[in-house]
Amino acid sequence: MANRRRSICAVAFCLLACAIAIFPMGHTRSQDSRLSAAVAFTSSGTNIERFLQKPGKGYVQVYLRFGTDMADDVIMTIDQELLEGISHPLSFKGADWMALVGVQRSGIVWVATGMQETERGVPSKDRAWKIFDLKSRLQPDTWYKVRTEVDFSRHHFHSFTIEGPGLKRVLDLNNLTLDYPNYMPFDSRSMTYYVAAIRGRSMMKREGTPIVYFDDVEAGIEAANGQWDMVFTNDFEKQKEVTKQPVTLPTIKIANYEQGTWYLEREEALFKIEEASFAHSGKHIGVADVHLGK
Repeated sequence: MANRRRSICAVAFCLLACAIAIFPMGHTRSQDSRLSAAVAFTSSGTNIERFLQKPGKGYVQVYLRFGTDMADDVIMTIDQELLEGISHPLSFKGADWMALVGVQRSGIVWVATGMQETERGVPSKDRAWKIFDLKSRLQPDTWYKVRTEVDFSRHHFHSFTIEGPGLKRVLDLNNLTLDYPNYMPFDSRSMTYYVAAIRGRSMMKREGTPIVYFDDVEAGIEAANGQWDMVFTNDFEKQKEVTKQPVTLPTIKIANYEQGTWYLEREEALFKIEEASFAHSGKHIGVADVHLGK
């Protein structure tokens, strides 16, 4: 138990050092940690525009996979975020409501939660993590479907689901609030969707091959009839390269982003699209690499 507690603390330190932000951050010189994420923006279309006027429930799901030699310390994450923008925000200018959930191959699940300060509009300096244990190790060379559901009207999580061979778990997250990690000066509202891997040197027990594969990303919003309307889907088949974001300062223009296209979440991200014989569908997959170097 003591060893497990130290392990959890080490991972928490790793993750706190890797707080998610959309802005390109540059390469970490010492490479003590790395976050490799791809982000896609969705803000146009009748359904999503109606949702952005009055946010409600949303989901995002992805199939993820890793190889035999991936180390236990790598965190594989899925995230959906509501950007309120600086023009006519719902809560306050630059609000960014983050619903980040990560899972390790050891079966540990991490949920980044908010605090009283974040609900009042103060960005969190550190993550407040809620930890769950699936009590089941994930198997290599296997596709797992992971899904999060969120209620953006209440700034609350709803659930996390993971499904794979011999494993189906649904975690009730209703009592957990969303985090507000960063002020985001986008000119208007948008939903953003992420797939990523995170690694920190403090947790490493061996080098391993810290690479995570993703395929068939899908996201949706709850319609008036209670059903889900899909507003985003990407199977990595229509895009050859993941490029930098078209960031302009002091205000970032949503119109500069191509809807539904993957961008690097930050400059340090090692994320690319590759052809793979084991793709979940089609021929291509997204690849997140969190090598730290020597």
